[in-house]
Amino acid sequence: MQGELTPLKDQVFPIPNCLICYMCKKKMKMKRSKSLSPKASNSEEDMKRTRLEETEVANDIITHPHILDFSDDVLLNIFKYLNPKDLMAISLSCQRLAQIVQDKTLWKRVDFREKPILLSDLKEYIKFLQPITTNLAIRGDLYRENDTELSPCFFNSIKNTCTQLKELIIEEYCINADKIQITDFPGTIEKLSLEGCKMGYLRSNKSYFFKMNFHMPNLTCLILSNCQWFTPHSLLVISKMPKLKELRLNSCHRLGECVAYASLATRFGFKTLEILDLRDTTLGDSEVGCFSCTKTLTHLYLECPSSLRNTDAGDQEPRPLQREILNQPPVYEDVNVAQFLVEDGFRWENYMFERCLITDRAICALGSDTCDRRIINNSAEGVIVVEEDKRIFNNPHLKTLVVRNYPHVTNSSLVHLASNASSLEYLDVSGTSVTRQGVETFKSQRSNVKIVTSFDET
Repeated sequence: MQGELTPLKDQVFPIPNCLICYMCKKKMKMKRSKSLSPKASNSEEDMKRTRLEETEVANDIITHPHILDFSDDVLLNIFKYLNPKDLMAISLSCQRLAQIVQDKTLWKRVDFREKPILLSDLKEYIKFLQPITTNLAIRGDLYRENDTELSPCFFNSIKNTCTQLKELIIEEYCINADKIQITDFPGTIEKLSLEGCKMGYLRSNKSYFFKMNFHMPNLTCLILSNCQWFTPHSLLVISKMPKLKELRLNSCHRLGECVAYASLATRFGFKTLEILDLRDTTLGDSEVGCFSCTKTLTHLYLECPSSLRNTDAGDQEPRPLQREILNQPPVYEDVNVAQFLVEDGFRWENYMFERCLITDRAICALGSDTCDRRIINNSAEGVIVVEEDKRIFNNPHLKTLVVRNYPHVTNSSLVHLASNASSLEYLDVSGTSVTRQGVETFKSQRSNVKIVTSFDET
């Protein structure tokens, strides 16, 4: 009959492929769940992979950190080991580092001497200074730059900004003495160095250091090495510094022009001087003998200039006294010195000191004892009564003595020092005429003294 349904029990219907795949996957999943070591699901794999990547990133950060990953405190401790020029370069990299570089603790001790600073760049360096800056050192280049003259604005900036400045080092710059006086320097400094500087427009009637003892009462160290403009009459002013302990005048070739200044300065001044450097100067026995009056001296450095070596001063005839009349006699703040010079009216420069070398006479004046006896009574009968002998030891605290390349220093100096320099600890007589036997004798008498000779170099 049309329209009747045929029975289905004997008919076979095909199963779709998608259904077969679904059933197989379900069966495989059921078997895997029943196994002893089931494989992780996709979500767990992703979590482990993420953790592994995070660990690798963290290890990479530790192994190769970026500078900006550190805290400000850590960066500040790192920057303390950098020099000022590197700090200035870092300040230009980004805003954060620029703020850290401006921390005042980084600018307490500032030394720009690694490379010369041009005057055009000096303002950029000075702006980093702080009120707590205690040490400042700069270096120019007199041979590379035509204009190396420091301006009054530079000294005003230092004076107004660095109110606690203790040490000021200026090397190889030009200073106009007509525009910048010694009173323009900060009065708080305890150490001043003008090594290698040139001084222009100096006054002939007044020392550049006039009133320095009032303006810098706490100055303990003055370094004027290789200052060819320094003249002996400035010793009078410097000798009045109440706390001066160290004075370095090495390579000041005009220092030996007049012995009168050295005599007056050492007689009435240098009450606290301990370290004196007179190397590479034309000083002779008379000038060095003047410094034997300094009771506090502990270190003395003497070395013959290279231009005077291998010469015999004794063969040269002394020059006649040049009585050159002064058109404008100098007037100094010391009344006694002004009277000595003005009333005489002549220059006593270069009188028999041009090629004078140090001999045993100067060395034997160091550490020697003198007799100072005072007259007690002078009776009419012509009998003079004096007090008993009073021994005064010159330089009783002398510990270090350097006397190099003086051919007229012989074993006599060693004999004298062995007997009279009781505090001596170091002695350098290289290039002198001392003999090996004289050195051995000195060592046997003073075994505690370290002695350096030319024999040690061979």
